[in-house]
Amino acid sequence: MNPDDGQTLQNLVTALNDFVARWEIEGNIIRPLHNHPQQETKMFMPRPLRMSAVLVFTLALAACGDDSAKQEAKAPEAPTAQAEIIKYNLYVDTANSLSTTFAQALDRYETHAVPALKSGKPLKDFVISNDTAILRTKEKLDRALAMPTPIAEIDAPAKAFSDALGKLAPLSTELQNYSAAKTFLSDNGALAREKSPAYVAALTDVAKAENIFYRGISIKDTANTKEAFEKAKKDTVAYYRAGMVYYGKATMDKASGVFDGQGLGADQEAFKQQLDKMNEMALGFDKKTREADPKGCSGMMMNVNSFLASGRQILEHTNNGRYKEDAARTGAFKMMRPTIENDANSLRQDFNNLISDLNTGRC
Repeated sequence: MNPDDGQTLQNLVTALNDFVARWEIEGNIIRPLHNHPQQETKMFMPRPLRMSAVLVFTLALAACGDDSAKQEAKAPEAPTAQAEIIKYNLYVDTANSLSTTFAQALDRYETHAVPALKSGKPLKDFVISNDTAILRTKEKLDRALAMPTPIAEIDAPAKAFSDALGKLAPLSTELQNYSAAKTFLSDNGALAREKSPAYVAALTDVAKAENIFYRGISIKDTANTKEAFEKAKKDTVAYYRAGMVYYGKATMDKASGVFDGQGLGADQEAFKQQLDKMNEMALGFDKKTREADPKGCSGMMMNVNSFLASGRQILEHTNNGRYKEDAARTGAFKMMRPTIENDANSLRQDFNNLISDLNTGRC
């Protein structure tokens, strides 16, 4: 692929992700319950798992044939609680709208651009990540930070992230124009070599701040998911739906060793227990949806079962020693992709598909 084509594709992907994020905000955050607009909390896709899909999930407890939430709807939450949810959702939208993390952008630049600059040879190409995400992300962070309701877990990391982006922006814009105009062909890369150390330093600070920001959201997200599950009326679609989210996230948390290529290790039994609870929630969800409609929610169950199957495959390969066999490969066989990597990708993709299906609310 021509480098220009890659940049154009990145621009299109960025624009599409921004459109999807805006559509979700406008279409799914607010839902009337007994004519009272009640803000719903979004689910954050945990970035430590390096999810490739950009997913924004609205945890709607009144869905898929279950009217109990509407029938028993309480008075609107206090204005402070509503304001916190609105602010939290903006933070989540900010995080989930980034298809490429700044850490990934830094890795790409250091892998491809830095060696070319250090070689001292005339540049034939020079590409940096699309910088439109920098100011767009900063603007979203600043909008959330301007809201008076505090969120202790996220506000300080968000401020640090915004400040770091502000320092990166002018450098990125200068190098983006330099790249787009192919000025490196006329100055043999002189400006890129001059600005590159400062750009790497600023991008490194942004990547660090981004990770701390994600961690703050993840802490709040886990608390929100747990609260939604515990508040849902038992043995309802709402309860089982929230349970699938809760235990799905718990399963993914216990799979961190698999994503790191090390295996389940001491988390094997806990991973199995969370997966079993996820299965219990899925069967309850299927039963309740079929009580309301014999067709049930087959698309959702297909994604749930795929996730469960991928999890059980990981347990099988852990127990039969497949991962250890792969790790012991020698010679040319070591070049083969290890099974644990395939299994991790399958679990991640199945989870993405499940959350995406929950997000569309097509039942």
